[in-house]
Amino acid sequence: MHALLALTLHGTLVVANINGNTVTIIDVATHRTVATVPTGAGPHEVAISHDGRWAVVSNYGPLNAPGHTLTVIDLAPKVPSVVRTIDLGSSYHRPHGSSFLPGDTTMLVTVEDAPAALVVDVRRGTVVAAIPTHGRGTHMLALTADGHRAYTSNVADGTVSELDVPARRFLRAFRVTPLGEGIGVTPDGAQVWVGSDSVKTVSVVPTASGSVTATLSGFGFPYRIVITPDSHTAVISDPARGELRFIDVATRAEVGRASFPATNVVATAEFPRSSCPEGLALATDGRTVFVALQGKNAVAAVDVATRVILFTAPTGVWPDGVAYSRLERP
Repeated sequence: MHALLALTLHGTLVVANINGNTVTIIDVATHRTVATVPTGAGPHEVAISHDGRWAVVSNYGPLNAPGHTLTVIDLAPKVPSVVRTIDLGSSYHRPHGSSFLPGDTTMLVTVEDAPAALVVDVRRGTVVAAIPTHGRGTHMLALTADGHRAYTSNVADGTVSELDVPARRFLRAFRVTPLGEGIGVTPDGAQVWVGSDSVKTVSVVPTASGSVTATLSGFGFPYRIVITPDSHTAVISDPARGELRFIDVATRAEVGRASFPATNVVATAEFPRSSCPEGLALATDGRTVFVALQGKNAVAAVDVATRVILFTAPTGVWPDGVAYSRLERP
């Protein structure tokens, strides 16, 4: 069964290796590393254009040297390569969560050292607007399917900011949970899900009210959240417990888990003796979720419906952000 499922997978994975200052680019069909491409220092997150051709990496930087660049990679050639580095300028440091906007010429990226999400023209390499979030530690970003609304987690304030992307303006902020970091939004924007680094819960917030209506518990560290395109399933990574949890969005009931054995764990694992599943990305059809295993210097593919681990593949050192492109390898 595992082999049959794996044979149906195609596309390209891009995995950001924080301590390697690289991204690993993997052919999903063969699990083969196509290229290891240099980035700026401390790459954390990756955004993929809707057509699958372009990957943009947020160079967050090490602890003592805040990053301020984005690396743009062309995935189309047989050997993908960097085509430009975008300097965000002296006012914007610590780029992190990001997503391409409709049309693929611009993208939205958070900057943690400034309470803002930047609109960046990827082709020209320029910042064209800064949308204020009015929150400290603006970190992760969740975008609705139509690209009209963005939600940011403001870690230091425990709030979420709602942004009108076409109008490039801040709409409101609502208080959710202490140290809220991981964030996901249903494609229609009806619900925002936020994970707390301090109280280890996930809060469900209908955007109509901006108030928490459900709190999910039992996590070791709910790090990242993605919601399938059909809005049926939320996938939450828990590096402290070495597992992914799959939640029915409508009922908030857990439907299953995928656990990653704590074997061959590296000494630098963020949670000792854990495989540390962290960054998440869904395939375009939502049937497969890809997860960076920081504790193993690897990435894994998991079938959403069955929670079966389809394959694992090696990455660089300390993988975190992962993104999926539907572009098949030449």
